Amino acid sequence: MGVLLLFLLVGCAAGWCLRGSQTSIRLVQRLTRYALWTLLGLMGGKLALNRELFSKDLGLFAWAVGSSLLLALAYFAAFGLLRLLGLGRSQRPQEVVEAPRTHSGSALAAVGINAGCVLLGCLVILLLPGGMARALPLGPAAEHLLQLLILLIGFDLGAELHRLDLRQLGLPILVAPFLNIAFSLGCGLLYARLRGLPAREGLLLYAGLGWYSLAPVLIAGQGLLILSVMAFIHNIFRELLAILTAPLAARLSPYLPIYLGGATTMDVMLPFVQRYAGRAYTLASFFSGLVCSLAVAPLVRLLLR
Repeated sequence: MGVLLLFLLVGCAAGWCLRGSQTSIRLVQRLTRYALWTLLGLMGGKLALNRELFSKDLGLFAWAVGSSLLLALAYFAAFGLLRLLGLGRSQRPQEVVEAPRTHSGSALAAVGINAGCVLLGCLVILLLPGGMARALPLGPAAEHLLQLLILLIGFDLGAELHRLDLRQLGLPILVAPFLNIAFSLGCGLLYARLRGLPAREGLLLYAGLGWYSLAPVLIAGQGLLILSVMAFIHNIFRELLAILTAPLAARLSPYLPIYLGGATTMDVMLPFVQRYAGRAYTLASFFSGLVCSLAVAPLVRLLLR
């Protein structure tokens, strides 16, 4: 967390110093776009490397993916209802919205490009010999690329900081992570009810808030191995669905990609929030992801007791 924040601040300082250089700003924006596509390809490759875990029990896999789909649909329905009631319009004040106004076709095209990058990365790994694929340093490469992306995002934010009035984001972003946690756990209860599971299992499944490398480990430590595998798949696909739907989600509300991403909005999801919701929401996304990330471990441990 501290390292990512440092990269963000360093990039922001560099952007502020070079805010008058349009050449530097355009170069950073182009690099950000290419880095995003590369990161999605690496994510697809990592999914392909874990295909044995996903294919062990296709029924289990389908239920886990369905749990993440349920969460995404519930969020889209909730924000859609707010939009119909006219409660979401005030969330996009003109002074803070810096994302380009895209048509539905452009948003769908962006979803297609993002999905294509993931599929391409997955296909490349599947076509490589097993030993060669496992020898590729996909994890470290993705980590370094993410740090570069955070640096570039910080630069873009710093270059435009003098034009933004972040005070207009106001109360909604301060309560966003807490509402996100409550809504996620509520979906966990709904999922448990639909499947006839104990409420505790539904809550544990959703308590990871997208952090697939922590919650499943804590759950497995208590001997709940099947639930741990489901939590791993659920959180991976929560992150993936948040990324793929970000162009459409941001059209509905700039806060929706932040809610969908959960704990991931401080790292992997951050560049997608900045690109599709607007740079004014970069710090809001980092704050929400930080709070959600800090809540995962105590929340899971509390439910395990």
